[in-house]
Amino acid sequence: MNHEMISHDGPGHRWLAERSAAGMKLGLDRMHALLAALGHPEQATPTVVVAGTNGKGSTSAMLAGLLHTAGVRVGHFTSPHLVQTRERFRLGDRCVSAELLDEALVEIRDASGDLGPTPFEVLAAAAFVIFRKQKAEIAVMEVGLGGRLDATNVTTPLLAVVTQIARDHTRVLGDTLAEIAREKVAIARPGRPLIVAQPTVTIGAARRLGLDCPIRKVGTDVLVTEVDVSGKAFGTSAVLRGPALPGPLHVEVALNGAHQVENAATAVLAYAELLKVWDRALPPLDEVAWYLAEVPWPARLEVISKDPTVVIDGAHNPAGMRALVSALEARGNRWQVVLSVRDNRDPEELIRLLAPITDTFWLPRMESTRLHKATDLAAAVDACAPLASNAVGSSKGCFQHAMREASPSSGVVATGSLYALGEWLGSGALRSPRLERWIGGMD
Repeated sequence: MNHEMISHDGPGHRWLAERSAAGMKLGLDRMHALLAALGHPEQATPTVVVAGTNGKGSTSAMLAGLLHTAGVRVGHFTSPHLVQTRERFRLGDRCVSAELLDEALVEIRDASGDLGPTPFEVLAAAAFVIFRKQKAEIAVMEVGLGGRLDATNVTTPLLAVVTQIARDHTRVLGDTLAEIAREKVAIARPGRPLIVAQPTVTIGAARRLGLDCPIRKVGTDVLVTEVDVSGKAFGTSAVLRGPALPGPLHVEVALNGAHQVENAATAVLAYAELLKVWDRALPPLDEVAWYLAEVPWPARLEVISKDPTVVIDGAHNPAGMRALVSALEARGNRWQVVLSVRDNRDPEELIRLLAPITDTFWLPRMESTRLHKATDLAAAVDACAPLASNAVGSSKGCFQHAMREASPSSGVVATGSLYALGEWLGSGALRSPRLERWIGGMD
């Protein structure tokens, strides 16, 4: 973690890197004590908290973008970062400066005493400190893991959002969808709206927890209709309808794939609810929805080249990989796959899902010890996709060969882990226009 945390040579970033030994420890006692020592920055800014297995990052980015377009000074906290730690903190449509983040980290270091906060607790606290200092009018906070015991779950949000739920982090959150849903829906508060993208399992969890809150549902309050996924550029559009909207709303979504329209519907429903529950005046949806076609969310089915087509996507679990494969199949059936997978993930199911769309897996040797060795992935490909070939090499070599072998009717896809994409982007093996726009500096 150390080298991944140090993206700025400041005392705050160096201290954060030293905190890596604390690892991950779920629980809220340390976070509450840390925020108290900081003068409760979490109370300075109204919040929306977004949890879920898949789609929470995209949904939170879309909601933050809608609010930014509405003229709101919005803060957005997300994770993980790809190259620079400051990617986790946005004001408006840009990341904060490394210097501003370092100042917040120093403030947290000096206030933490012997509390021993984890790295994620430090980062979540930094978001609250930065948003207070920069006078954000609202903060969209993406949950790191689960919800109930996550460091972001320390406010009484204006509303809570729970996106798609799937089996992931089962050793921590539980083995069943019902158990996982209970952890995630615990970000909701009595009397405050809960927005759900997967009503059946989420509403069941809310009832079992005895949550007395109004629930707004994708599929009932907002329905996705007339989805159109077409073109080599992965353009996606749809018409949203339903009682939460004043009329049909045509949306074009910059984040590619039919699954992103569901995320857009969730963000739109959250905005529609904010129109009712927040005391700040907001423009109607039809005046801001155009921004969904501009959301610069990096490494989520992002087309970074068109000759040949090169797609990067951080799909790291089966549900995310199914969504990626579905989007790729709509545009070609023989993709060159460049794959790297976190060492805490089972690569075999991801490989099985990718096998129908590729003849070749390119497996780069990675520097990060958090990723499976390329030779182990090669053995997994042999076992799970015996009809496909695989090749191990340097990152540069794998991408060069993959692009040389790419079919004109499809292209290259790099996937398996956001951490791997971060390494490739950081080394210059890949370039993300969205990321470059995102970290270009504050407005």
